[in-house]
Amino acid sequence: MASLLKLLNNPLTLLAIMAVTWYPTRDFLALTAAIMVFVTLQIILEKMVNGEIPDFLFGSCCLLIPLGSLTLFFRDPLFLQWKFSVVYWLFGLILILSRLLGKKDILKSMLSLAGPQLKAVEDIVWKRANYSMAFGLILLGFLNLYVIRIGDMDLWINFKFYGATIYNILLFGAVGYYIFKGLPEEKTSTSISD
Repeated sequence: MASLLKLLNNPLTLLAIMAVTWYPTRDFLALTAAIMVFVTLQIILEKMVNGEIPDFLFGSCCLLIPLGSLTLFFRDPLFLQWKFSVVYWLFGLILILSRLLGKKDILKSMLSLAGPQLKAVEDIVWKRANYSMAFGLILLGFLNLYVIRIGDMDLWINFKFYGATIYNILLFGAVGYYIFKGLPEEKTSTSISD
């Protein structure tokens, strides 16, 4: 079960399921149903394996199920397409508000688990990285709307598969590079003995 959950939590797995569903059928209803089943399975396995559901997954599901259901009911992909923008905006706003109101940096909390050396990064670096990530995600939400407006479902799917994936890799890579660049250099002391 844990290995299946690990596979499902990989973002590339969702992209693969979307591709396997969309490209042979070109049916946005089948795509919507596949995404809804995938996320529901993710939630069930998270609860079974870890005993709790991560906040981001829970929030995403709270948007996906109603908007996906509206997509299926009205046979209009716009509800599903908007869900992605709303998720990007919410996560960006959460990053900003947690920093402004709670003085807690969610990005720092999440990434500090990657290694204790990241705790040595100055607060100003975390602040800039946090805001860069937040505004980058908010921008991605607006880019999603732009693609919905100018194109058809094929263009939007390709944007989701390739454009948003590459954008996220570049955004996370740039923010990660900035954070690691902010690590204080270890000073080596050399003693000269007579």
